[in-house]
Amino acid sequence: VDYSKLNEVVFPVKISKAFRGDLIKYISANGNTIPFNVVDMTSNIPGIIVKTNIFNGKIVNEGDTLLQLDDREYQIALKEAEDKIVDAQINYGFLKKETPSDIENNSQDNELIDSLQSLIKHNERKFKEHKISENEYLNKKNELELKLIFSGAKRNEVILNKSGLAQALSQINRANLNLSYTRITAPFKGVIADFSLSPGQRINSGEKLFKIIDDKQFKVDVGVLENEVLNVAVGNKAIVTLSAVLNETFEGKVLYINPVVDPDTKTFQVTLLVNNINKKIKAGMFASVKIQENIYTNRILVPKEALLIRDQRDLLFVAEGRLAKWHYVDIGESNDKFVEILKGVQPGDSIITDGNYNLAHDSKIKIIK
Repeated sequence: VDYSKLNEVVFPVKISKAFRGDLIKYISANGNTIPFNVVDMTSNIPGIIVKTNIFNGKIVNEGDTLLQLDDREYQIALKEAEDKIVDAQINYGFLKKETPSDIENNSQDNELIDSLQSLIKHNERKFKEHKISENEYLNKKNELELKLIFSGAKRNEVILNKSGLAQALSQINRANLNLSYTRITAPFKGVIADFSLSPGQRINSGEKLFKIIDDKQFKVDVGVLENEVLNVAVGNKAIVTLSAVLNETFEGKVLYINPVVDPDTKTFQVTLLVNNINKKIKAGMFASVKIQENIYTNRILVPKEALLIRDQRDLLFVAEGRLAKWHYVDIGESNDKFVEILKGVQPGDSIITDGNYNLAHDSKIKIIK
């Protein structure tokens, strides 16, 4: 700049008002989006798929049938269990009729039964209070329950076992359970992923079949430096931006903080929770996050781009009429957008934020919008 001709030059500038407000400091980090709730769907039984009701990307509700397996073998097992229970019920009826009723028990027997039951409860309390070991508790329980059986208190349980009714009831419950496993249902509302099965295909018990993702919420795991993690707390707000979703930000909050430092990166893992309100977040997206660190309230703030350094001192230019006035300032805290001014300007001052690099004191200016 030829300062001898300053009176002939008019500099176009942009301004912003200094204001009093809260300065929020953030910690920046990067990570990837992870579904908050994702389940690898498996089958509890082996079988052949007879019907599929899903495809990749399909939204399903809790309880919806996703796959139907061939259930003929399990229907037969249920019918056999039902037949056996009829025979067992007949045996139970005969044995019950032949056994003396509880009315014949004398008062001495009843006192013994009460005493044994009281001892069982006493030992259970001692076990819960960690006064006896699990081994001691189980041994004592078995001993006392055996005495109860011979005392006649558990006569009905003996008859159930002897008649085969207890085993028949267990068998029918198992047959019903296995039959229910032939219908694979959704554990929650979500979206289907990694699905490639077709009718006629055989699957094994425990085999991973596909994923169901709850896409209402996502996690983002980020590494925070050890000198910054002390300023992060569970519940702190965060701003999340995704490289795949332009011109949009998502609100999040700190969910967990791993208290152990990663020895390789020297960072602590901080997990954020982000609500996927508009369903734009997908699993695996690259995310840039800013985690709220501290809030400095009621501070005089100006845009960061207004600040200059000359002669190793901080300064900025204030628009006064058609002239730019040079103001030395003392600065405090700052974030990526604003800087705190401790001394040198007041709220309402017109701070020059663009075109300020070529200015000198009393330069002529023209404010542009």
